[in-house]
Amino acid sequence: MVVGDDARMRQTALAVSHAGGGPADLVAAIRNTQQTGESGIDRPWQWLTAVCREARTTGDVPLIAAVALFVNIWDTQLRDKVTMADTTDMMLEPPPTEAVQEVYTIAVLALPDHAVNQQVVGNLSGSVRIGDVRMKCAIDVLGAEYAISAEVRAAAQRVLDQ
Repeated sequence: MVVGDDARMRQTALAVSHAGGGPADLVAAIRNTQQTGESGIDRPWQWLTAVCREARTTGDVPLIAAVALFVNIWDTQLRDKVTMADTTDMMLEPPPTEAVQEVYTIAVLALPDHAVNQQVVGNLSGSVRIGDVRMKCAIDVLGAEYAISAEVRAAAQRVLDQ
């Protein structure tokens, strides 16, 4: 269980899964699949994408950055490491491409220059700033293997050129 040593990440994943309408446990996921054809395990990613979209509409820059950071960690650091046991325990699987694409797009387009030094998260070992999140999303957008609009690619390149 790759996330087993990180209690905060596991706790956060569970909270996101529950808040986003994910199944409560494996039995609920199986029941959902039998009843609707879908387990519901991807609902938290749909919810986070909607939260990010709404945050852009309302100008909630810290929320956009927090969602983008969470999605980025799951997309780039955990995607290939999360096992079935992790997914079953946390009721969260790596994010679907559509969620990653939309959240990164919002982050690249909506995280402003004037907020780059604002802290998103911090602990004893360091902190992550809005500029760090925006930069990481820009790098990942430019390296993406999925379709990204010319507008988003140009914005990502401007972030890297600064």
